[in-house]
Amino acid sequence: MDSVPHQSSILDKVRECMLLHHGGEADVYGVVADGNEYVLKWYGSENRFDESVIETLSHLNIPGLYRIRESGVRENTTYLLYDFVQGMSSAEVPQIPVAVALLLLRELGRTLEALSCRNIHHGDLNPSNVILCPSKGGLQAVLIDCGIVGPGALAYAAPERFQGKPASVKSDLFSTGLMLFRWVVGHDLLEANNYDGYAAQVASIDNIDVTGFLYGMGCFSALELSALDQLWKSLLRFEAGERPEDFDELDELLEIALSTLGVGEVTAQTSLQHFSEKLFDEKTGRKFPASALDGEKTAIPYRKRDVQPQKKIRKFAILGFFGLILLLVALWLAFGTKSPDIDATGNLLLEKSRNLESVDSQEDILRGVP
Repeated sequence: MDSVPHQSSILDKVRECMLLHHGGEADVYGVVADGNEYVLKWYGSENRFDESVIETLSHLNIPGLYRIRESGVRENTTYLLYDFVQGMSSAEVPQIPVAVALLLLRELGRTLEALSCRNIHHGDLNPSNVILCPSKGGLQAVLIDCGIVGPGALAYAAPERFQGKPASVKSDLFSTGLMLFRWVVGHDLLEANNYDGYAAQVASIDNIDVTGFLYGMGCFSALELSALDQLWKSLLRFEAGERPEDFDELDELLEIALSTLGVGEVTAQTSLQHFSEKLFDEKTGRKFPASALDGEKTAIPYRKRDVQPQKKIRKFAILGFFGLILLLVALWLAFGTKSPDIDATGNLLLEKSRNLESVDSQEDILRGVP
């Protein structure tokens, strides 16, 4: 059954629909309703989100966080509707310069800290859930898709998530470490074919020499290797207690890493601006209605409800009543000091009253009321 009142659902106002992504967790659509652009996540039968988290998020307006507009159950299917974020998924970026990646992660950390203060943890931090958007400052990282139930993307899940534990600030910190690796290298640190394979790799994360691996690639300077080394040693730890305490502590580590690189405030903004210009010059953000790159127009995955006819009838009845008042005023002005016929006026009002009763009867018929 449906959990959203009929008259309040944005879904019934959708005029255009395009399939953006077909996935195991949910089908993702771009939709337009009342001139506004949204993303509709239409979940599979076995997938869902934490309703308490989504309910809290729907009342928040935090910089760097997507805006949820509606959620519920429609035709026995869980769905989520949020504002379309115009930009590019960080998963589509082949490689991000180290300084830029650190700056973006620092910005993202502030958003995650604001959520953590409200006892909300993302639970599925991965490059696909971070949208890079052009802004006055050059580039902004916007977080989407909070509140998943389950470990999320396995290549970025913390060890405790494989043990069935809920998302926490510690598990989100672990995921940011793996996401940072993907940003600066261009591929995942952990790669496996199935759940057990990822679980085994993450269980031995302490034995992976990330800095040595990057050194062997020959693509990073000594300063970059030094700046990143402490981050790997702090974030990518099997034991949650060995990771930073919170995202405020991570911010301090990122500040130290940027200082090691010699990146000050001015240099940071210049780096972001240059990277943004290069990124969106080659491929602009995905704006909906989308091009062929984003998918094809498709049918809405649910049945829209018709507008209730009785609302129109009530509207016309109200308009008619005010029309009668205007008519009486016009008659009074036309006759001036002459007194209008009281009996005639009374008969007119009586007739109008009967007309309104007739309209109510029509509404009752439409509603099935005897």
